Amino acid sequence: MKEKIAYYLKQDSSKNSLWLFLDKILRLGVGLIVGVLVARYLGPELFGKWNYAIAFISLVSAFATLGLDQIVVKHLLDKNESEHILLGTAFYLRLCGSFICTLIVTGYFLIFKNDIQLFLVAVFTALSLWFQTFDVIDLKNQSLLQSRKTVVVKNSVFVVISIVRLLFVYFEYSLLSFVILGLIECVLAAIGLILYHGINNLKKWKFKIDYCTILLRQAWPLILSGIVIMMYMRLDQIMIGEMIGDKSVGLYSVSTRFTELWYFIPSIFATSFFPKLVDKFNLNKKNYYEVCLKLLKLMFVISFSIALFFTFFSNFIINFLYGSEYMMSVFALQISIWTGVFVFWGVAAGNMLVVENLNTHNLIKSLQGLAINLVLNFVLIPKYGINGAAMATLISQFFASYLYYIFFKKTRHIFLLQTKSILFF
Repeated sequence: MKEKIAYYLKQDSSKNSLWLFLDKILRLGVGLIVGVLVARYLGPELFGKWNYAIAFISLVSAFATLGLDQIVVKHLLDKNESEHILLGTAFYLRLCGSFICTLIVTGYFLIFKNDIQLFLVAVFTALSLWFQTFDVIDLKNQSLLQSRKTVVVKNSVFVVISIVRLLFVYFEYSLLSFVILGLIECVLAAIGLILYHGINNLKKWKFKIDYCTILLRQAWPLILSGIVIMMYMRLDQIMIGEMIGDKSVGLYSVSTRFTELWYFIPSIFATSFFPKLVDKFNLNKKNYYEVCLKLLKLMFVISFSIALFFTFFSNFIINFLYGSEYMMSVFALQISIWTGVFVFWGVAAGNMLVVENLNTHNLIKSLQGLAINLVLNFVLIPKYGINGAAMATLISQFFASYLYYIFFKKTRHIFLLQTKSILFF
């Protein structure tokens, strides 16, 4: 009987991964083409202004998600509480987080930035977070390995909006029009998820203060680490904007876009492997470590191959897609693309920390990585511009996602498994 359950779990996991891959491949293909055309149309200056706003919102976006995703999925799998209470409490918590986020964004751009266009871009981008709170519906789908439902809804909206974006480029619409279109995409995706989930099921959601306390107590390290992670992933763009201008932000954003383009891959595997990791950890530690090693090997092979490819072909890719205006992004891309190796490892290791109830290490390593990134940005950006920012990010990710684990007895096995995964060849 156990063998049958394991077989069906494996089959569901494979189907779930396939749907997530189809989702990301579609977004990768369509999103890249449309994104390139939008970037070329707007130019480095306006494109940089938009990315500056996105970078700042990303810094505070952890208040909107509250680090609840993996915690809620784990609780759904453990069935510690009613599904309606789990989803309802998570939804209202994220709604409060989105409100806090919007207040911070509005206050910052109103007080510190004397640019009405930038202010409107930031506010409309921040409003998207309110509608992304309905992504808690996807947490149920993840726990059941049924991501197909979310993929169908969100990609249908994505394709339609992408077509409209192309029309906006053709008819030469303003920057703000593209931003508002992004908000509309989030609204339509939320409506689709609600209809798929069922309005009657939505009405059953309940907020429970006792469970709210449990969630926040377990998630607070992830909330803080999420804030810190976004800070040292986006702080470089903020610092570039403040130190050398919006145009440099636009150039740097192109290089990081290719680097971050592949970050969906570890997320897919992490999401699909997570239920299996929880199951193995509770039943057999040896099998658990074997599964972790397989995951880390897979992460290394994929990320190393991507980094190697872009190291040799980034010059051609940037020139062909974005044109001569963005050629200063090439060397920054050749540096930052290697950050992906440590990000891939970091996502897998982050899952292990959650499964093993070592969430506080997510916070500690992120704080230390942020400190390293901040210092290096201050030193390297004035000397080397966007290339310096890329070097700072690579070094800080190397420490936070790999080297950090060697210093603590409870996490040293993660460092050893990561190192062992390199020996795949």
